[in-house]
Amino acid sequence: MKNKIVLLFLIFLLVFVNPVFAKQGNIKLLAVTEINGTYEGSIADLHLEIKRGNGRIFLETFPLTKFDTQISTRFAKEIACSYADIDCSKYDFFYTINADSPIIAGASAGSSISLLTISLLNNLGLDENIAITGTINSGGLIGPVGGLKEKIEAAKKAKISTVLIPQGGKTIQVNNETVDIKNFSKEIGINVVEVSTLGDAIREFTGKKIEKQQENITISSSYTDTMKFLATELCTRTEELKNIYIKLKTNESEKRAENLTSKGRDSFENGFYYSAASYCFGAGVEYSYLILLSENLTEEGILKKFELIKKSINNFNENIKKDKIKTITDLEAYMVVKERLTEANDFLNLVLDNTADKEKKLHDLAYAIERLNSAKSWATFLDNRGKEFNLDEEVLRNSCKYRLSEAEERYQYVNLYYPASLMNTRKELDYAYNDLEGENYALCIFKASKAKANLDIILSVFYVDEEQTKNILKQKLEIVKRNLIKETQKNIFPILGYSYYEYATVLEDEDTYSSLLYSEYALEFSNLEVYFKEKSSILEEIRYKIDINQALTLIFGLIVGYLTAILIQKQKSKRKKRNNRIKISDHKPSRTSPAGKKR
Repeated sequence: MKNKIVLLFLIFLLVFVNPVFAKQGNIKLLAVTEINGTYEGSIADLHLEIKRGNGRIFLETFPLTKFDTQISTRFAKEIACSYADIDCSKYDFFYTINADSPIIAGASAGSSISLLTISLLNNLGLDENIAITGTINSGGLIGPVGGLKEKIEAAKKAKISTVLIPQGGKTIQVNNETVDIKNFSKEIGINVVEVSTLGDAIREFTGKKIEKQQENITISSSYTDTMKFLATELCTRTEELKNIYIKLKTNESEKRAENLTSKGRDSFENGFYYSAASYCFGAGVEYSYLILLSENLTEEGILKKFELIKKSINNFNENIKKDKIKTITDLEAYMVVKERLTEANDFLNLVLDNTADKEKKLHDLAYAIERLNSAKSWATFLDNRGKEFNLDEEVLRNSCKYRLSEAEERYQYVNLYYPASLMNTRKELDYAYNDLEGENYALCIFKASKAKANLDIILSVFYVDEEQTKNILKQKLEIVKRNLIKETQKNIFPILGYSYYEYATVLEDEDTYSSLLYSEYALEFSNLEVYFKEKSSILEEIRYKIDINQALTLIFGLIVGYLTAILIQKQKSKRKKRNNRIKISDHKPSRTSPAGKKR
């Protein structure tokens, strides 16, 4: 009985006690120390321990560092988890920075933090003779930093053989003189390698390539058909408006409308249907405005059109609420429709606010009319295509809050450097908070995501010249392409992510910064599924909830228990046989005579 109790207790410990999960690692940080107004290179040690938890981040620094180091650490960890494609909400991250003197780390430690985090998440060993400096940006891009000369000198003193620097950092300005970093590094015996992405850095540190070979995006046929239909509707409407206008009179706005129509036609012929729809929408606004202008509407006539459009917006808004959101395509389509209805309503309200400028009033009215029409076209994507997810109100609300926290984190960070340039982004975030309070969670996610993308663009082009910006754009588009391929392999086609990607490629040659912005939007909307759980059967739900380590421990516990039971059974059998022999020996007759005497 006692053996059975011991056995059951052993199995209980093995099966039900959650195994300890902890990973630890270090990397050298190249930093700068300020001494009496001058800067010197410095080495710090970054230690990370990952434990099971709830996605929290802890940072301890000796001595204390500036506030931006805290924000950049959170940012770098987030990018690492996204790059490694691992759900980090199950772990807590404990970062410790040790330095001999106060350092200026901040953003320049970002690439090191991301790299160390990825190495532990993917069980990669890092070469201790290599160090890296560079900011970390969305998609895993490594951005420029200052103090390169001082950091390379510090690496030499620390006997580090190779320093990875951001792409494009070959030359720097030191005391109004141009210094070639590679020549300087050769003189002091340090190997300098330029890297542009986390993938490049991982290959240098580990000799391994964790990125999969690039493939082509598998474009959903239903997306192509629907977007082609949408573009056809908008472009056909533009042609109809144009024909109506031609019968009236000419205006300077006609040139802009005709130019947009031409671009829309070219995009459609090349299969860029989102771009065609965008150009045709712009042309439609101009032609609609020209028609309104030619009608010589009185204030009463304008008010009647206002009321008619207002009623149409409200009716469509009510109808759209009845649609069931089951897939990522549904969610993205719903976001776009709601955003366009909100925008149509906002421009419509400007018609009443603007009493002095009649032409501006008519242009706002035209924009509202065409935005409503655009919303109706996008609603054709609401058809529950693709993999289904849990997209109930509570899930959307939590996703909205998480997106806002990500955007706010970046806002606080960028605000440390460029506070004057964030007014529009702040408004976008405030609108998102209003949507959160108004329970418009899908719209909140949309606005918070765009605000986050706007901030990521600013982070991506810190200290970057125009030529480097073009290189960043090419890298960003490649990252978006990789994300889209990964999503399509999961039977998910992110219509917004792909649409923005397509538009970014169309704009690449004519407007670098607009293309960069849309590529960032594409990046944001190409991986929305990470915020939601796929709908599954009851058996799959049970399987999802079982931790893999606990499952392995259960199997191990059963095996140990089975072997232990066999061992105990064998020992019991041996004891029983031995006891039986003893009993037989004890009861065996003695060799005596009947009289009790020995023979």
